Amino acid sequence: MNLKNLFLILILFIIILIISASLYFIFNHKQSQHNLGSITSNSTIGQNSTELDYAKKILIDAKETYLNATEENKTGIYLIYEPYSNFSKEFILNATFINGSTVVIGHTLYKYIILHVYYENFDYIPQKIQVNGIKVELLPNPSSITYTGGEAYHYLITYDNKTYNVTLYSIGFVEASYYLTASTQKIGNLYIVQITTTKELDNTAYVSEIWLILTRS
Repeated sequence: MNLKNLFLILILFIIILIISASLYFIFNHKQSQHNLGSITSNSTIGQNSTELDYAKKILIDAKETYLNATEENKTGIYLIYEPYSNFSKEFILNATFINGSTVVIGHTLYKYIILHVYYENFDYIPQKIQVNGIKVELLPNPSSITYTGGEAYHYLITYDNKTYNVTLYSIGFVEASYYLTASTQKIGNLYIVQITTTKELDNTAYVSEIWLILTRS
């Protein structure tokens, strides 16, 4: 093997180390901030202004990231999973919160409930919440089940006289790989939206996250 090839291999190895270290830092930074120990223990009826204010900020960041990436043809910095008529993208681009119970997407009104908000040092994950006829309870994780590379959150969701068991995942190594990730599940007449944004400033990763349930008014 000549010196040129050896040098190229060394450079490639250094690049891989830098990328791996960055992903490890971002993932562990998020995992240290976002854990089950921060779950709100009290039941909640309705949304207060604090989580709504942060939800608005996360939505602004998500929209800005998406539009800038699209304009600069850097679509590889976001991952949007859209199995339901582009609902995730429509929410990011066209949603406006009217108040603590109503959001408009384009020209359509939806009732909503916030399951989770993480923004800077604010972490909101209620164990029980009831808004707009949607009742949600966060169930304890089975002690016999472990998850590799992320966390699972098991919810019991009751709406319109129907009850659903829903599991939402926070997968750090995937979310750390993009500046924006978003996905939507459709359960009955409910849409469950998850949005995560990641920013880097002064070698520090700032992760924001919001999970919502929506249904048409």
